[in-house]
Amino acid sequence: MQAQWQIKPKRGLGKLVFGLSAEEVAALAPVYGTPSLFMTHHHMVEAIETTIAQLGPALSAEDAAVLRRAAEQQARLGTQVLHGTGPTLLEYDDGRLSGVTVEAKCGPAHFEGQALFTMSARDVLALFEKANGAPGRCRSTETAFDNLAVSLHGFSRRDAHGVRAMPGSDTDFAQRSVTVRAAPYQPADEMDQFVVHSFL
Repeated sequence: MQAQWQIKPKRGLGKLVFGLSAEEVAALAPVYGTPSLFMTHHHMVEAIETTIAQLGPALSAEDAAVLRRAAEQQARLGTQVLHGTGPTLLEYDDGRLSGVTVEAKCGPAHFEGQALFTMSARDVLALFEKANGAPGRCRSTETAFDNLAVSLHGFSRRDAHGVRAMPGSDTDFAQRSVTVRAAPYQPADEMDQFVVHSFL
């Protein structure tokens, strides 16, 4: 059972290995649950073209090209949910599995032999920071560890008072989750929202 929920940085979670097609993921339904419909963002390309046409000469050719590139990138992405013991969110890039988000109620996610959802937030944050070889980036209730391409949600909180590990009594801690990706999540327009913080 532990192997089925083992987090493998940049490789996947258990048998949910990055690079699988939606059909190959569906074959794992006995282990992880029944997949929902595959949702894509192909409509973004058409929507952007409509917007560009509406703006007409008010939009420069350079700005139109930027919008088209962004839409084409979004069109490559897809999402799906596995309905097992809890919802497991899957992310796809160009039809291939590229991200898995597992919640506390989904199953006993393990990393380096530790059952993450049975541990304190500080212990989990310290575990990933050590494996990452560097502190993570924090915003709101997310901590991203780029060397592992793993994001923890609901284990820490950043607010006007600074960054701290989430206490077990916090309602967001009950909703904690872990996202494992094939590559670090580093959107250029969001990087300034994060601060680097050590929990060691």
